[in-house]
Amino acid sequence: MGFQNVRCKDPIAFQSSLTKTLQNLKNQETVIFDKISLNEGKAYDNISGIFTAPLDGIYSFTWTISTTAGKYFVTEIVLNGQSVTYNHADGRGHDGHPMTTSHANIKMKKGDKVWIRTRQNYGQYAHGANWCYFSGTKL
Repeated sequence: MGFQNVRCKDPIAFQSSLTKTLQNLKNQETVIFDKISLNEGKAYDNISGIFTAPLDGIYSFTWTISTTAGKYFVTEIVLNGQSVTYNHADGRGHDGHPMTTSHANIKMKKGDKVWIRTRQNYGQYAHGANWCYFSGTKL
């Protein structure tokens, strides 16, 4: 009876947040989650806001946007510049700081890039002070 050699895999996971409030971003401007609290595998770059896949596989991403009363902030997650899915945080007609979370599982090849950017010119207001998050992990 043969035993398969099970190799211990190093985890690939990151957690980042937005420390500064973003206002009036341009069309398709990258949302840079600048504060890193976890970056196993060093695949997320908090200067560019881009996650680069270190290995082929399926990656799971989640991002949360908080806006403010009367404003909105619409984002999309993109794979190599192609839109995958959206997040629509809309504070119009609301009090406080409405929050929305979106999720995407994305099949990536080594070197593929994923990031969050504004959808069209709807990047009106995203609340800083670590209320907005972007995280991911390899499944």
